[in-house]
Amino acid sequence: MRKIMKKVAALGAAAVLAATAVISVSAARVENENLIIRTSDDRMDMFSTKGGNLLFSFINRYGDTADATSRPYVSVNESMTIPTFTNDVVDTQNLTLTGTTMVYGIDVVRTIRIIGNNTNGALDTAEFSLTLTNNTDTTKNVGGKFFLDTMVEGNDHAPFRVAGVGAISTKTQFEGDNIPASFQAFDSLQSPKTIGTGTFATGAGKPDVVQFRNFGDSRYPLVPEIDTSEEIGDSAVNVIWLERELAPGETRVLTTYYGLGYIDVSEGSELKLGATKIDGSFTISEDGNSYNPVRLTSYVSNSGTVQLSDVEMSLVLPAGVTADNTVFNAGDLPVRGEKQNTWTLTAAPSPVERTVTVLINAKSKETGEVEPIIYSYTIPAINGAEPIVEPTTAEPTTAEPTTVEPTTVEATTVAPTTVQPTTAATKDEATKSEATKSQANGTVKTGEAFPAIAVLLTLVAGVGAVYFYRRKYSK
Repeated sequence: MRKIMKKVAALGAAAVLAATAVISVSAARVENENLIIRTSDDRMDMFSTKGGNLLFSFINRYGDTADATSRPYVSVNESMTIPTFTNDVVDTQNLTLTGTTMVYGIDVVRTIRIIGNNTNGALDTAEFSLTLTNNTDTTKNVGGKFFLDTMVEGNDHAPFRVAGVGAISTKTQFEGDNIPASFQAFDSLQSPKTIGTGTFATGAGKPDVVQFRNFGDSRYPLVPEIDTSEEIGDSAVNVIWLERELAPGETRVLTTYYGLGYIDVSEGSELKLGATKIDGSFTISEDGNSYNPVRLTSYVSNSGTVQLSDVEMSLVLPAGVTADNTVFNAGDLPVRGEKQNTWTLTAAPSPVERTVTVLINAKSKETGEVEPIIYSYTIPAINGAEPIVEPTTAEPTTAEPTTVEPTTVEATTVAPTTVQPTTAATKDEATKSEATKSQANGTVKTGEAFPAIAVLLTLVAGVGAVYFYRRKYSK
């Protein structure tokens, strides 16, 4: 019945919305200039203050109730339940909603906090956490999940674009190390309005399974079966932590992130280039001698009326920054077609803090190059690191001699056109100035004509002498 109501609500049936408002309980609410988040018993919803939904709700953002479908689940010894939180505490200063309850002897604290995103620090991301503490005297197997019923603007079927994978429209599951860094949900690359972005915890808090699937069959059991041939339709995300032993007094924290996202789009061409940062800047890794990689995703789409061919995206990187590859060949792109690539960038240690820029380019045979997208990254200093040699990527001083050298090559390549003068080949070309070389090359043929003229003059003189002799003595 709730699913039917959800469909009706998604179509904007005012009567159903009004009826739902009557039966919904009052919600706890936290908000800032970017997000509105509400909770009610076991439910939670989220809105952009400047746009529409980020998580589905029967009640619009202006109401004081939350009748939604997103919620956490807790699993204890293979029994799963939806914890109910009746006394949410709102901390407006720290932008936090906190609810507490107990299930199967496990103390459960649900915390929702508005935090800065890891791209530019804007307070537009919700951190969803479950803190599970075993206060019994026996070890229990404890796990859980966050079920996020995604909805972007009015699109309850908001499609997913997954970092490192691309757009997905069929049910998809990722496990372990294959879990992506992030995902996005938005209407279109050509004219995005509100964009939802989710990221997953790393390290000890990393989820075991992530599913992109349909709202209606996502809840039970902890890891519902998935048919990868089926269309997603009404989209939702399951972020799942499998059960593991929790000893008496031990605590386990499950955390995931979802909020507003951004995309930069290069306009002015049928070939649209879009890009979004996954990580804002380089950070020093735990060993203190290197940096954690940063990732960014770029998209190309065809908004024209004909197929585009030889579509390519590429990166231009500064000195000291590298990537596994810098060119992504997208091939042919049909009308309304789209492809994406996630790039992982690494940086060499630097003894001083640096700010570098990365250019993302795109082109096709039909459109040529489009306006690039430029991102800046901060690289913090690491004491004792070797200096980064900036000119390594475009050092002209070593290249110039190779461009000047052809002046000596010209002399050797021009000389063969005057093959005859074997004497010219014996001259010490290395001791000549460029002007002398040029002159020598220009006078090879004139020097060659002198013997012929001398012979001719001798013959003329001889003929003249004979003529004079005959005239003188013929008399």
